[in-house]
Amino acid sequence: MSAFQPCIVFVDNTIHRIFKTVDSLKHGFQNIRLFKTEEEFWEFNESEIPDVVLLNLDLVPNDAVAILKEIKSKYREFAPSVIIYSEKQDDFVVELAFNSGADGFISFHNKASVLELFLKNLLRRKTKQLAKSERAVIIDNDKYLIFKNGTAIQLPRKEFKLFELLYHQHEKFFTKKEIAKLIWQDETVAAKRTIDVHVYNIRQFFGKRIIQSQKGKGYRMNKKVIS
Repeated sequence: MSAFQPCIVFVDNTIHRIFKTVDSLKHGFQNIRLFKTEEEFWEFNESEIPDVVLLNLDLVPNDAVAILKEIKSKYREFAPSVIIYSEKQDDFVVELAFNSGADGFISFHNKASVLELFLKNLLRRKTKQLAKSERAVIIDNDKYLIFKNGTAIQLPRKEFKLFELLYHQHEKFFTKKEIAKLIWQDETVAAKRTIDVHVYNIRQFFGKRIIQSQKGKGYRMNKKVIS
């Protein structure tokens, strides 16, 4: 297993004010992304799920609390850790952050070294969780995305549907006719090389052992490889 390289994201409309802090953090973390708007952040999330998201409390037009709730709702199983930060230090602000489900609150009056230690402790726990579920898979039906180890893999629609069918009924072998009828609504597809090609392409992404084939029975997902 390769070394865990966490992706840390800052979302801040006034990002120029945190450049010094971010530069200091780059000594300890290689993959830090900065986004000035919520739109840029969500666009990035189409292809990669960050490990930690740091949100400026006073983001506009949606504040950090609203974005935090959307993140937690969208990524229920692989939700990033979310930290809210602010230059404000009163108890109400801290309570607001934690009552909203934040994994942490940081005041930017603290030194960058304090934030670095906080992140390292947070990510140490995340690394342990990742080790326990390193083969976990999430399927996003709306975007035809398959998330494995938090990495998004986008398949063409038919290949996605084939993967989804075999994944959710992994105990069953599907004949080519069954696959053709369920996915193409056309049993004549079974007589062509179409299904074989789709299986080949899926194996290119997930390894040769991902789909088992047996003469006379058809194809079955090898759940031991991916679950």
